[in-house]
Amino acid sequence: MALLNEVQPKLAAASGVLRDNAALGSGGVPHAVALLDAACIVVLSIACGAVYNFANFGQVGDVNRYFRVGIAVAILFSISAHARGLYLRSQLQQLGVQIKGMALVWTIVFLCLVMVAFALNASDALFGGTFLLFFVSGLGGIAVLRWSTRRVLVEIFRGARGKRQVIVVAQSGRPVSNSVARAIEVHGGSVCQTILLPETANDSALSECMREVIDYVRRRSVEEILLATSWADTPLIEKITGHLRVVPLPVKLVPDAMVSALLERPLVELGHTRAVELQRAPMTRPQRAAKRLLDIVATVAALPLVLPALAVFGAAVALDSRGPILFRQLRIGFNGRPFQIYKFRTMSTLENGAIIRQACQGDARVTRVGRVLRRFSIDELPQLLNVLKGEMSLVGPRPHALAHDNEYGQIIACYAARHNVKPGITGWAQMNGWRGATPEIDLMRGRVEHDLWYVDHWSLWLDIRILIGTVLRVCRAQNAY
Repeated sequence: MALLNEVQPKLAAASGVLRDNAALGSGGVPHAVALLDAACIVVLSIACGAVYNFANFGQVGDVNRYFRVGIAVAILFSISAHARGLYLRSQLQQLGVQIKGMALVWTIVFLCLVMVAFALNASDALFGGTFLLFFVSGLGGIAVLRWSTRRVLVEIFRGARGKRQVIVVAQSGRPVSNSVARAIEVHGGSVCQTILLPETANDSALSECMREVIDYVRRRSVEEILLATSWADTPLIEKITGHLRVVPLPVKLVPDAMVSALLERPLVELGHTRAVELQRAPMTRPQRAAKRLLDIVATVAALPLVLPALAVFGAAVALDSRGPILFRQLRIGFNGRPFQIYKFRTMSTLENGAIIRQACQGDARVTRVGRVLRRFSIDELPQLLNVLKGEMSLVGPRPHALAHDNEYGQIIACYAARHNVKPGITGWAQMNGWRGATPEIDLMRGRVEHDLWYVDHWSLWLDIRILIGTVLRVCRAQNAY
């Protein structure tokens, strides 16, 4: 606990140093970029409306209407982009992340407008050529704006900071970590000298070394001193800082290998101090709400097509063999909570015990209708009810029978981490061919690896991509029997 109390203020100080070094400028830069985005959106809305109407009708049209639409889109876009953290200074430096994230936000904003327009029966007024031109040109404009903005910010950064001469004071055998060295170079620093501390920890040797450091910085145009020592050696750090108080230069303690790995993780506010986030929830509350909204909207939109199919296939199951139409089985859901899953009955048996034998090719337990339903995954359609109840999602790791959860949980590392998101009707593993029975442990390992990748890399766009990909793969009907 004492070591934690000593290291925690240093973590906070180091995080401030890294943020200062990584900044693109003052704290107003993100706000300026956000205002620039909003202004460009409004101008683009007016320009698209005027150009389209002039090209088709020979007149500019209602400029006030284009302005109001632009304001609405700009507000929605700004709120969504802020919620996704796209205006953070660290995010503004990553061109690929910016273009991908902004394009997704732009698409979501227009999908929201589509739903609102249909709900208000105003689709005719909204969905003209102007609206389509606005959307398409906005996608291209995002890429151009982000590229040019980043170029300008980089040039401003270089011009304002230039190359700072930095001296490193390091312990023998403890060089500056690669991540810190890259950060120094990227953010305008140049290591002009490295001075090693004496291996023997006596005061006279340390004083001699500090005199060498002080003489060097006074003879050269050094602007910063970086101290690379073990963070656990608090007495040594205090002695060095005591010696260096005689020079009017910033002295910064850079992280060693262990602390560097910690500082790569997010630092979160915890009262009056900060904490290192060693593990984060797969989704934030807004992200969970967005995923839930996608589940509800997509499921409700599909019901007019699905309900007649459910009635037809349910009748086929009832006529083909004796037994209930729906098969219910206890499965493990989000955060290890059990729930009853619904499926069309496809077998002559209803296994739900401690040992459950997986279906295999030519399995005699599968009924005639069941074979067709399983081949095209139609037996999973009743799980839309689980989705509406909030027990499942359209996309997520497929839930397994309790017997299989208990078996594989003891064999495969991190198997239980699949339950950190809601189980799904389809998932990343199924889209990549890991569908059907898993008679060998390596097959289940491959499926679990894909499930865990999904948990770590979830995004709304990934869910949409999986849904589309699943439809295409189900039509091929592979690995299902």
